[in-house]
Amino acid sequence: MFVHTLIWIFGLLSLGVLTGTIYQKLGLLRDSEIHPPPGRLIDIGTHRLHVLEKGQGSPSIVLEAGLMSTVLSWSEIQRTLAHSYRVVSYDRAGLGWSDLGPMPRTAERMVAELHTLLERAGIPPPYVLVGHSFGGLTMPLFAARYPQETAGLVLVDPVVPAEWNPPSEQDRKRAQIGATVSRRAALLCRIGVIRFVVLLLTSGATKLAGRLVRLISREAPAESGSVSSPWFWNLPAEERTMAAVFWIQEKFCRTIASQLENLPGSAVRVAKLGDFCSKPVVILSAKSTPPKRREQHAAIAQRLSRGHYVLAEGSGHWIMQDQPELVLSAIHEVARSVLKPETAAARASSSAPSGRTAP
Repeated sequence: MFVHTLIWIFGLLSLGVLTGTIYQKLGLLRDSEIHPPPGRLIDIGTHRLHVLEKGQGSPSIVLEAGLMSTVLSWSEIQRTLAHSYRVVSYDRAGLGWSDLGPMPRTAERMVAELHTLLERAGIPPPYVLVGHSFGGLTMPLFAARYPQETAGLVLVDPVVPAEWNPPSEQDRKRAQIGATVSRRAALLCRIGVIRFVVLLLTSGATKLAGRLVRLISREAPAESGSVSSPWFWNLPAEERTMAAVFWIQEKFCRTIASQLENLPGSAVRVAKLGDFCSKPVVILSAKSTPPKRREQHAAIAQRLSRGHYVLAEGSGHWIMQDQPELVLSAIHEVARSVLKPETAAARASSSAPSGRTAP
């Protein structure tokens, strides 16, 4: 009798897993039809990366998103700059419309992949490298590795190596928990559980969805392991909308887990660069950023031979959403180094945000 019961339980679980797997695969197919990539998928040898290009001219502006973000985080900035420059945003491997990439996801691997992408997509240097948040690790590394192709950098409230070199015990634990939860979510994505949770949220069953999210996110801090997580609600509107498509994919969860696990190692690599760029570098700090990080931003800018520090008094972490004129001004400042004065002035004027005056 006991053996028969176990067989029935195993059979029901197997049927549930099979049903969930089919549900997930059909959902992925449907999502790909409804939300096709807005840009091109470029084969870089091991996988394809999604790149979105707008505008024309030189230098090429290359936009790098934050830890969990995509080309969508740069939509307004890219549209505005396209009046004056060739502007490129892309999805790192495993995020957005890009394929899952080789593991581990280290800053060095990401930089090598970005360089290959730019070559194969036919996007010529010189590059003005613009990195938000996590891009504070990748863009300096790119500049140090390819100095002849780099015109300068704009770092928007970036992560700084000192935060993770070495990490505090609290940060180390949070990254470890984040990676563990992400790997757990990756398995659940495969069998459709995360997709089902999103269905509950969108259908109004928020209490049940909240309980499931807390169960899946056990060990995570309460503020990040809930349906009201600031990780989600602080995203730009376009990112929030597409999170229901991107965040329920196994590739996304596996990628985030690996990025978190490799944060300390990537920070050590970037910290060893020292003065990573002799070209113009602008670092913008959000007013809401912790004081220690702001101090690091200012110190890095002061150390660099052509560094410039800007405090965004009216911004949270997403400065390009709260005060886009500051980001645009910083990009123009760096681009001027490779433009004739009259050309630089004309482009800055044509790239002023709607309803604002160019700084």
